[in-house]
Amino acid sequence: MSLKSAAGEEFLKTLEIWLERQSEVLILIRYSRAAGNKNFEFHRSLASLLERLHELPPETCVTVFRTPQLQLRGVVDDEFISKCLSSLPVGSEYVVVDPAPSMFGRCSSSDFSAGVSHHELREDLEGRKGKPVAFGQYPRWQEDTSDVISGYVPAPNGELRRGVY
Repeated sequence: MSLKSAAGEEFLKTLEIWLERQSEVLILIRYSRAAGNKNFEFHRSLASLLERLHELPPETCVTVFRTPQLQLRGVVDDEFISKCLSSLPVGSEYVVVDPAPSMFGRCSSSDFSAGVSHHELREDLEGRKGKPVAFGQYPRWQEDTSDVISGYVPAPNGELRRGVY
């Protein structure tokens, strides 16, 4: 299987088309050699997404989702927790994401949690009371489809390698 470059024409053209047709995309950033570190981020413009891609280190895998993800959004309170619990099928993996990433200089980081039980979900949300979140089933990211595309950040010399995640 050949790797797609996150700086390549095919990848970038796909992002451009997707963002012309909808108001946002969700991206999953998986950092190489970073003990499983990853981020989820929402982007509403190609410009913000391109800026973010230029900040990422080589071998980082960037997965972009065309279809809307994590659509249950709001400030966490008891009613929101109930909505989340009732919308999660038993045994499904979920993710809770702070929709506004924290900035550390030029780098951003998203606060997210994931799990597979209603008990874990309740605990995750209880710890976020009063804060805005986006919630939903963990997006399927393992393979590219017509709604999912992954690219790898190339090295400065253009070399493209899959990282260690």
